[in-house]
Amino acid sequence: MTRKEQIHAALYNAAVDAGFMLTALPETATIIVDDLLEKTPQRYEVTFTGTDISDMDVHITTAW
Repeated sequence: MTRKEQIHAALYNAAVDAGFMLTALPETATIIVDDLLEKTPQRYEVTFTGTDISDMDVHITTAW
Protein backbone atom coordinates (compact mmCIF):
# COMPACT_ATOMS: atom_id res chain seq x y z
CA MET A 1 0.00 0.00 0.00
CA THR A 2 1.37 3.42 -0.94
CA ARG A 3 1.43 6.35 1.47
CA LYS A 4 -1.32 8.02 -0.59
CA GLU A 5 -3.47 4.90 -0.22
CA GLN A 6 -2.84 4.82 3.56
CA ILE A 7 -3.95 8.44 3.94
CA HIS A 8 -7.02 7.82 1.77
CA ALA A 9 -7.99 4.76 3.83
CA ALA A 10 -7.58 6.62 7.13
CA LEU A 11 -9.71 9.57 5.98
CA TYR A 12 -12.34 7.31 4.44
CA ASN A 13 -12.65 5.12 7.54
CA ALA A 14 -12.79 8.10 9.90
CA ALA A 15 -15.44 9.86 7.81
CA VAL A 16 -17.64 6.78 7.48
CA ASP A 17 -17.22 5.63 11.11
CA ALA A 18 -17.83 9.09 12.61
CA GLY A 19 -20.33 10.34 10.01
CA PHE A 20 -18.73 13.51 8.73
CA MET A 21 -17.66 15.10 5.45
CA LEU A 22 -14.59 17.28 4.90
CA THR A 23 -14.61 20.26 2.55
CA ALA A 24 -11.65 22.47 1.72
CA LEU A 25 -12.51 26.13 1.07
CA PRO A 26 -9.66 27.44 -1.08
CA GLU A 27 -10.78 31.07 -0.88
CA THR A 28 -10.18 31.08 2.90
CA ALA A 29 -7.70 28.17 3.14
CA THR A 30 -9.90 26.42 5.70
CA ILE A 31 -11.10 22.88 6.18
CA ILE A 32 -14.75 22.51 7.13
CA VAL A 33 -16.32 19.44 8.75
CA ASP A 34 -20.02 18.84 8.15
CA ASP A 35 -21.66 16.55 10.71
CA LEU A 36 -23.82 14.04 8.84
CA LEU A 37 -25.38 12.33 11.87
CA GLU A 38 -27.23 15.09 13.74
CA LYS A 39 -30.79 16.08 12.82
CA THR A 40 -29.59 19.70 12.86
CA PRO A 41 -26.22 19.38 11.15
CA GLN A 42 -23.35 21.30 12.66
CA ARG A 43 -20.45 22.78 10.76
CA TYR A 44 -16.96 22.99 12.25
CA GLU A 45 -13.66 24.51 11.19
CA VAL A 46 -10.57 22.32 11.57
CA THR A 47 -7.06 23.61 12.18
CA PHE A 48 -3.92 21.50 12.37
CA THR A 49 -0.98 22.81 14.39
CA GLY A 50 2.54 21.56 14.89
CA THR A 51 5.60 21.15 12.76
CA ASP A 52 5.89 17.35 12.65
CA ILE A 53 4.25 14.17 13.92
CA SER A 54 5.67 14.60 17.44
CA ASP A 55 3.75 17.81 18.18
CA MET A 56 0.75 17.53 15.84
CA ASP A 57 -2.60 18.63 17.22
CA VAL A 58 -6.08 19.11 15.77
CA HIS A 59 -8.38 21.96 16.85
CA ILE A 60 -12.09 22.10 16.04
CA THR A 61 -14.26 25.20 16.46
CA THR A 62 -17.85 25.90 15.46
CA ALA A 63 -17.73 27.45 11.99
CA TRP A 64 -21.14 29.16 11.80
